[in-house]
Parts: sequence; structure tokens; C-alpha cells
Amino acid sequence: MTSWEPIWKRNQLHTGLIHRTGRKLAEYGDLQRIVTGILKKECRIGENTRILEVGCGSGPVAGRLSRLSPMVYGVDISPAAVELTKETGVEAAIADARELPFKDGSFDLVYSSGVVDLFNDTQASILLKEIVRVTGTGGRIVVITAWSGCRIHETVKKYLIRRQRWRYGPKRTFKTLEHLLPAEGTLISERAMGALFQFRFLSYLFEEKKLARRLYHLVYLLLSILLWPLNRLPGAVLVTTVEKK
Repeated sequence: MTSWEPIWKRNQLHTGLIHRTGRKLAEYGDLQRIVTGILKKECRIGENTRILEVGCGSGPVAGRLSRLSPMVYGVDISPAAVELTKETGVEAAIADARELPFKDGSFDLVYSSGVVDLFNDTQASILLKEIVRVTGTGGRIVVITAWSGCRIHETVKKYLIRRQRWRYGPKRTFKTLEHLLPAEGTLISERAMGALFQFRFLSYLFEEKKLARRLYHLVYLLLSILLWPLNRLPGAVLVTTVEKK
């Protein structure tokens, strides 16, 4: 079982109005909007674009992309996450990101957010090699990881680790992924962004206080929607765009 499995199982149980409202607001002011915006800008997505999300989680991004192309697939090692993704109408399967169950060159676009962060350099290299392998020649790969310049993330993480309350795995941060990329992948661009998104990490401090966490999420999402352009500035995530040779 992955460190995220209990989190996805908890999400399966949350079906109330507050949770549904939060998920709807997240479409306009959270990480999924950042990721979707990046993919639309960095990649040419049409109705025949074959797309794979590695580490699909609850599937919000895959669900949005399925409106642009019917050929969107997701994989995750968490059974609960796969079931949540299927609820968005996207085909998904349980799989280890280091052994993807697809033939070489199966996709035009492969993206992953918050997965490479969970592995050491050796395993991350294997994962990235697999992603490049299943991408077709000339296809795009977008990998989003935690950025090493995000002080809020590291401060919150260290604080919760000391109190044995950190539940999100290693969650490494990166300055660059260039040294981990296989020879078959050409680095197109790499930049940090998500100046507002970094403040979402503060909600981890309220894990055991449900009401406070929900109120903080609401305030964060509303401010994020109003001040969205600030996320173009460096803050929380590193976006690495690669092209398959």
C-alpha cells in the first residue's frame, strides 16, 4: 500500500456538499488548474491525441483533458485512486510507474505530477525512462515536481515529520530534473511556478482539525481564483517539459 492510499480512500468516503463544492472550486484555483494550463500551453492537444497520466490520483486533470480528447488514460499504484479516476469517465488501471503496461510509443503526451518526488534518483531515473519509452517520437512529456525553492513546503514538512504527522511520503524537491532524463528525451524547458499554490501546504498543519482545514481551503481557493495570475511566478512547483527524440 502506498503512503497516499489512505488519503484516496478517505476521498472516496467524502461525498457531501462541502466536499463537492471544494472540488469544484479547485478546478479554478488549485494544482489541477496549473497542470491543465501547462499542458494546453506546452502541448498540442487535439481529438486524436493519445494522453497518459502517470500517477492519476483522483483524476481531476485527466477528467478535464478528456473533454479535449477521448483517448485519455490514467495509471496509479493506488486502487482507490484508480476507482476515483474512473468516476471522472477516464479509463484507468493499477500500475507501477516504473513498469508501465504499454508498448513503446503508445502515447503522444505523457504527464505526471507529484510522482517523481516519491523516489530516490535511481528509481526516479527508471520512472522517467519508462515515461519516455511509452511516448512516441516527437511526443511531449511534462513532469511536475516540488520545487527546491519552496521554503513553505520544506518548513511545514520538517515540522510535521518532527511530530510524526507527515503522511505524504518522501516528497523530495528538485532544482532540475535534467540529470535524471534518459538520452532519448530532449529537455525543452524547465521553470518554477505556483507562487500562490505554495500556501496550500499550510493546510497540512490542520490535518487533525477538520473544520479549520476546510475553512482554510475555502479561503485559499477563493484568494487563488481572484489572484490566479500570480501562479505564473516561482513558488511551489518545477515544470519540466521534454520531447521524445
